[in-house]
Amino acid sequence: MNITLGERKDSRGDFTPVRPGLRYGPTPQRKHSTIKNTFLDQWVLRSRSRLVSQRTTQSSLWLRGIRQRVTKLSALPVDQCHEKFKRLENSPHARGHVAGSIDEMLANSAWVAKKILGLDPHDAQLVAARELLHGRFVEMGTGEGKTLTMALAAAVSAHDGTPVHVLTASDYLAQRDAEWLMPFYSELGLSAAYVLPSMSDHEKRIAYRCEVVHVTGKQVAFDWLRDNLARSESAHRLSTQLGTLAQVDSETQMCRNEPLLRGLCLAIIDEADSLLIDEARTPLVLAAPRADSKIQREECVVALTLARLLQEGDDFTVPSGERIVHLTTEGEHTLDRLASRVDGLWRATRYRDEKVRNALSALHCWFKDRDYVVRDNRIELVDVHTGRALPDRRLQHGLHTLLELKERCEVTPENEVVASLAFQSFFLNYIRLCGMSGTLNEVRAELACVYGVDVISVLPTRLSQLQHLSAQIFPTEAQQFEALIKDVKYCLSCERPVLVGTRTVEQSERVSNVLKSHAIKHNLLNASQDADEAAVVAQAGIAGQVTVATNMAGRGTDIQLGPGVPDSGGLHVISLAFNDSARLDRQLAGRAARQGNYGSFVQLLNLDDLSIASELPSWLVGSMKRLVMRRHTVKSQKNVLPESQVVAVKSQFNDRLYLSKNIDASVGIPIATSFVLMLLKKLQLGIERRHAADRQRALDASVKLTHHTAIGVS
Repeated sequence: MNITLGERKDSRGDFTPVRPGLRYGPTPQRKHSTIKNTFLDQWVLRSRSRLVSQRTTQSSLWLRGIRQRVTKLSALPVDQCHEKFKRLENSPHARGHVAGSIDEMLANSAWVAKKILGLDPHDAQLVAARELLHGRFVEMGTGEGKTLTMALAAAVSAHDGTPVHVLTASDYLAQRDAEWLMPFYSELGLSAAYVLPSMSDHEKRIAYRCEVVHVTGKQVAFDWLRDNLARSESAHRLSTQLGTLAQVDSETQMCRNEPLLRGLCLAIIDEADSLLIDEARTPLVLAAPRADSKIQREECVVALTLARLLQEGDDFTVPSGERIVHLTTEGEHTLDRLASRVDGLWRATRYRDEKVRNALSALHCWFKDRDYVVRDNRIELVDVHTGRALPDRRLQHGLHTLLELKERCEVTPENEVVASLAFQSFFLNYIRLCGMSGTLNEVRAELACVYGVDVISVLPTRLSQLQHLSAQIFPTEAQQFEALIKDVKYCLSCERPVLVGTRTVEQSERVSNVLKSHAIKHNLLNASQDADEAAVVAQAGIAGQVTVATNMAGRGTDIQLGPGVPDSGGLHVISLAFNDSARLDRQLAGRAARQGNYGSFVQLLNLDDLSIASELPSWLVGSMKRLVMRRHTVKSQKNVLPESQVVAVKSQFNDRLYLSKNIDASVGIPIATSFVLMLLKKLQLGIERRHAADRQRALDASVKLTHHTAIGVS
């Protein structure tokens, strides 16, 4: 059966339940995927996505009807409300939702949310829930209440018997949201649970039997891969699809009799761009322990010893922006001489060169506190987008063991790939798919082409008061940090909180050291401390609080402003990182001015940033530095205050404090700075396009990506 994504309706216009049974089988999932790859298909889908995104989604008449239903329920005694719920539940279970029953169930869910959670869903949440129920992706501003919106959509969908997976970005958020919403689901007669990696198979199986399950995308994908490998009748089909010969061991066989999942019926994805876009280039990998791990470790020791005897430039080169090492002719001769002292396969040129290149990559391309952290004498990879540690990931081809030896950590058993699959391909197996994020418009065309879904923007409840201050570019990091200290000190004098966003753990540590040297108290949030992530982020809105965080660490946690902060100008967010996408900049900016509060955002960039230097020719970076240096020299002579410095000025009309940019009107936006900014924007756009092409190639399985990471062990 070829089922298209988006709305699923039968011939009568009803929403057909997607649940285990005779129609879809014991574990429903999408049978075939037809991805629109031709130029004409993509042009049509991209054009349609732009038109749909501009459509107004607010419907005053529809909202009035929902509000009237909620009012009627509020006037009824509790026992009569429960009787009405039971009558309504019978219809969806029998024949699926019709338009009227969806509105009725949505009104019931809104009333229960107000009664149990103390939250009265506002118009934007109701409209967004309706769009989710129609199988669309929704862009909803930060602080608008995406968690409650998804809960409303999940509750309505689950009432017809469709198993619902609410997919989140982290295990902490999955558990937190599930525990908070369980009384809400229970009042509606629904069972709910969460799934964590630490759970046993028995505990996971019980959790997945619930009607609403909160779980991370990686965890449910891993459990789905295990289920597929465990079913002997589908093992051959799966291995053909994945291009990997699956050798199932005895431990995997324990899931053969009963799968963990009840199929892939409906997924509601929180932070959809993070899962479907940012994570899409990382293949899902199912791994099993290697029988020859001890031999592999000995090989890595020899390879690392030989690699440390080679000299960069003479024996090998590392191309800018790549994690591939090239041996020079002289390096090959040097290896011939060194390997003559080692017996066995080390005298075989092809075998030796491959092993040594991997070791050189571990030494010169993978860096501590940027690509990985050392915790409890173990190597943990770091997510480049969020700064979170990934304890369940492991590099393949001996690279992880090489990093462990490099850092003198405990060497863990090497794994071998049993099955692998592009992340995007996994989500295509859901029969119904929808989701939310605050930044989806930039990738709406890709979502339309790959998943066949539309992106709808929902108007915020309150207009944004975010002040985007002019970006500043500095030739060196030292000058960047000097401007940072000025901004932070000024905000502290105004009793405003400051959030400093960095790209890597290493950069966050450097920022922390600079703040310490100026006696500025602050909280540091990076992959080394992600256990306290939510608590640290929750305090980031307190007056005078300074928080340094890796990129989007803490995403999904509300930053509540402390007393007096809104009147002082709100949260000030400073970005020190050149990100791969403008969407990531918008995510960080969205941490300020939530729910209509005042706030500001500024970028302070430096041209010594490795993410810039590795993407551009050295002569171009040098020219950009000279332009910016000349601008800063003139600026210092004129004694003009930094552009990013914000001042609080009283309005002529009331006592509220507003923000304004302190820019010399006679200077305006300097030509040199605007030219360099234009080059950086073009570079950012080029990186976005390259990553999109990587995702498409991974989806087409035309190439095998080299940075395989395992999300778990079978």
